[in-house]
Amino acid sequence: MSKSKKDILQGFSPSMDYRSMLLFIGVGLIIIGLTLWNWHYDLRPRLVNEAESNARILAASHARAIESQFQNISGSTDISVIHNSINEMLLINDPSSGETLYRGIALEVDYDVFPANYDMVNIDVGDTNCSACINSENPIYNYKTGELAAILKIYANPVFYQHLVDDIVDDLALMLGGVIIVLVLAWLTSNRLLYNLREREKSLLIEVAERRSVEDRLQQIATYDQLTNLPNRYLLQADFTRKLEETARNRKMLATLFFDIDHFKQINDMHGHEAGDALLREAAGRVSDVTRNYDLLARFGGDEFVMIMSNVENRADVIYVAEKIISSFNKVFSLHDAEVTVTTSIGISVFPEDGDDPSELLKNADLAMYRAKADGRNGYQFFNAEMNLELQYSQWVETNLREALNNNGLELHYQPQVNLDNGKVESCEALIRWPQGSGDNVNPADFIRIAERSALINDISHWVLQETCRQIHEWTDAGYQTVRVDINLSGKDFVDKGVLYNFLQILRRQNLQPHQIGVEITENILLESTEQVIKALTLLHNAGVHISIDDFGTGFSSLNYIKQLPLSGIKIDQSFVHEAPSNKDDLVIIQAITLVGHGFGLDIVAEGVETEWHESLCKGVGCNTMQGVYVSEPLSAKAFASKFLKRSKT
Repeated sequence: MSKSKKDILQGFSPSMDYRSMLLFIGVGLIIIGLTLWNWHYDLRPRLVNEAESNARILAASHARAIESQFQNISGSTDISVIHNSINEMLLINDPSSGETLYRGIALEVDYDVFPANYDMVNIDVGDTNCSACINSENPIYNYKTGELAAILKIYANPVFYQHLVDDIVDDLALMLGGVIIVLVLAWLTSNRLLYNLREREKSLLIEVAERRSVEDRLQQIATYDQLTNLPNRYLLQADFTRKLEETARNRKMLATLFFDIDHFKQINDMHGHEAGDALLREAAGRVSDVTRNYDLLARFGGDEFVMIMSNVENRADVIYVAEKIISSFNKVFSLHDAEVTVTTSIGISVFPEDGDDPSELLKNADLAMYRAKADGRNGYQFFNAEMNLELQYSQWVETNLREALNNNGLELHYQPQVNLDNGKVESCEALIRWPQGSGDNVNPADFIRIAERSALINDISHWVLQETCRQIHEWTDAGYQTVRVDINLSGKDFVDKGVLYNFLQILRRQNLQPHQIGVEITENILLESTEQVIKALTLLHNAGVHISIDDFGTGFSSLNYIKQLPLSGIKIDQSFVHEAPSNKDDLVIIQAITLVGHGFGLDIVAEGVETEWHESLCKGVGCNTMQGVYVSEPLSAKAFASKFLKRSKT
């Protein structure tokens, strides 16, 4: 029997509809209330804290990356690389919205730690007055002293959580509107809200992972050399200190091996910087293969490497590793378009005998490396106390030599060169002297060698050229007929278009002719006979400058170099002349040099002529000119003019 319309309507009484509606409204309000409570007291604080934490972690990573660049700052350092790093931070964008993560960055440097006169140190980039930004202050330290060097302040754009807040507010507005319009929409909106929350949390986890990846990359850049993938100087310093403390606790030895690639600059000059980079990568790989697992190998800078051997039992272990490193260089290096053979020189310092802190051990190992080079390269040398005395002497020389150069404390003496055919003085050599208050002179070989390790040698060469020009003018004004004066130039004068490249301009400004001043170069410069050097020497030679090789026979003599270079003469080293009367081998060498030199059309000068016997021998083998104490000791300008220069006829 079917129900009537009346019966059906009675099933839906007003009281039942009212209770159902209240229940539905109540459930909806509870859901809304719980959602709002969870948002306000749990979800939003967690999102905000997570955003602030990630912002500060990323900021600290940038600070560490910039901190590694601070370690080598000196008074003359160009710190634009630091400024560029700071500017590039503002280009980092939020992956979900594309908005910039940073609004402003400030760098405050402590001038007491870096007392240099920089064009721009303390800087503000972007908006540093952002009230809504996440602010972080990140200290930057000088690892050598532990002093606070700078503060990097980063003002992060709050985009880490701002879009999430906006989305949820929109959802809440829609939900509340739904309550007013139709309660059913409240349930749907709540579900959408919860779905959006889950999706946003998932997105946030992805963003955090991406930021951590960026952090790891920044950490890798800050602590590892990008060319060789070895630890850099920053990481070396941190691990060095840790290994030193561990070795001290174990009462063992720690060895510091400081080494570089012999004549590396020539590889760059001859084959290009790409070949040089390839050589560094290959060398780093070979040395890594012979490094013990618990040793630290780092690239110190340029072609310099450092190995730290901790917990060593005796020096024999260090010698074994040093010899393996040297042997690893025996095999030919195959570069892009060339195969080269190079060697390495190693300096070694040992804790605790040679120092008890990283700085001192590195300094002493570096000094020992230079001794290994002086001993012929392709070997190793342990540091000793004698080297420390040499270092102190070198520091004294460098400091006082600079003062002497600035205060007219240097002098030139002149030694005549006599033509063996006619007995006339046709030229002389200008020799630098550094007199002391005691009346003695500092050994020129010592202070020139020390000056060549710094930029002082270029200043000295410039001073010698200027002083020689001045002296020629003074002789001329005094009525003397002048002779050619030969000056010595260093290999450093060939670098960066130094004195050699300004030679003719200086003569022109001094109203002198090119033939009035000659240039003597050492055989070591032959190794640097790049196209640029040959071009410069050719220019001087064609202008009339007399160019000769000094101390020929003691260095890297090569007929090929003689053929390539535009030379006027060769000076036979005095060591051969001294022994020639009693040593047949030295006599044969003099004869050979003279024969070859004349074959190339060069004048041959015999240095170190001390006796009549030396004179007769040199004349007999065909030398053109002699120089030595048999003719005269080097004399002051006044004494030389009085004894060897003729008065001009009036």
